Amino acid sequence: MLEKKKNMKNIPNLFGIILAGGSGGRLWPLSREMYPKQLLRFTNENTLFQAAYLRLNELVESKNIFTVTNLKHFSDIEIQLKELNASVDNAIIEPIDKNTAPAIILSVFYILKKACKDNDDPLFLIAPSDHVIQDNKIFTELLEQGTKLAEEGYITTFGIKPDKPDTGYGYIDARRDKTLSNIISTARRVHLFKEKPDIETAEEYCRKGSFYWNSGITIFKSSVFIKEVKQHAPEILNIIQNSIFTDIVPAVMFNDYVKMPDISADYAILEKSKKLALLPMECGWNDMGSWQAIYDSGNKSDSNNFITGNVIDFDSRNSLILSNSKLVSTIGLKDTIIVETEDAILACDKNRTQDVAKIFDILKQNNDLACKAHSTTYKVWGYSKILQREDDVLVKTLYINPKSKFSQHLHNHRSEHWVVLSGKAKVIKEDQEFILNTGDSIDIPSNTKHSLENAEDTILKIIEVQNGSVLEEGDIIRFDESCQYI
Repeated sequence: MLEKKKNMKNIPNLFGIILAGGSGGRLWPLSREMYPKQLLRFTNENTLFQAAYLRLNELVESKNIFTVTNLKHFSDIEIQLKELNASVDNAIIEPIDKNTAPAIILSVFYILKKACKDNDDPLFLIAPSDHVIQDNKIFTELLEQGTKLAEEGYITTFGIKPDKPDTGYGYIDARRDKTLSNIISTARRVHLFKEKPDIETAEEYCRKGSFYWNSGITIFKSSVFIKEVKQHAPEILNIIQNSIFTDIVPAVMFNDYVKMPDISADYAILEKSKKLALLPMECGWNDMGSWQAIYDSGNKSDSNNFITGNVIDFDSRNSLILSNSKLVSTIGLKDTIIVETEDAILACDKNRTQDVAKIFDILKQNNDLACKAHSTTYKVWGYSKILQREDDVLVKTLYINPKSKFSQHLHNHRSEHWVVLSGKAKVIKEDQEFILNTGDSIDIPSNTKHSLENAEDTILKIIEVQNGSVLEEGDIIRFDESCQYI
């Protein structure tokens, strides 16, 4: 539950934007395209996304915290915001994932239009949703210092001193500067911003001593950021300025947003900007970007194992063993990662966890469902289980909670056939209402407005057969935002 703390120092003119897209391929098979790492719980009762929200709320008022995500993740983000008693209205939904530069620029302009007065020049705090911070007090103090630099016209970044060469991070060369030191004593001027170098370059950066890992957290004044976008990413700015922001999901029309370049904010803006300042960040930061990072952050046994789930182990050491659904038994492992889910198993050397992304990429190239979603997917209205998938057919069982209803929607590229297994369903198809009992069925052609309601006190079970050229969550247009999302 979200509670306002007495010692909270909210900055009224500060808006927080949590980046909650991405696929999390390096944490496969637990993380999938449809359920990436920020939605997972690793070390405490909150998910990574929820922990990010609560950290920002130490400095940013709840009404000023926005989340930017895409259509395929929105339902899960909605569930997690509701668990915090946080507003779902502050979710900014991309119609399609186009990387961090379009997401941040969209969010800044959306907030300026929807939540700011015309004469405001607010500060924006951009934070990824997949980090672990061990010392939240120091973290909040650093953010507060970052706002002071931003007020002076700098784009503030936060860097972590590398303890080893790592190609999974961007690197920032930042050195002491008298002007910046007069504002914040520890502040440094950025001389070079390099996104994810090769291993030889990373080794060289670590030897030099002036380089930091890029945390992905930035703070800036809106006027400063917009000026940088005009200079370095005018093509993105032109699309956003000519787009119409909607009051329904998604926040901007697909036909506009699909024109966006797929590019990170680091490549598009930060690498080119001369306005960057850096604050060294020592607060127990971990971006949970690999199974090695998960192992490092977990509570270890006497044998230095991190074990969770239904596991029986004998004589293993220095290993991570995670069971999600089945009994996993292990004997004599050393420096090994074992991750089991209901439809996939990963086994790898603990020193090669960065290569998990290669498996994910192969699955993606083969259009394998194992990279897209878990067999069981939970939603606000209940959950679904995938029974079978072929090129143009997807079969699911839907379990709809009592008194739950899908929003009115349509699909451009697929039809649906529903068969009621148990319970009673009320289906609205265009302007007609149908009551379906056990054994009844109905066809929903593509481009047909429809909704589904379980008005009974028992779970409604339905077999859904999807047929079409696109069987993705993004193939949906919603019309009734007062209902729950499919």
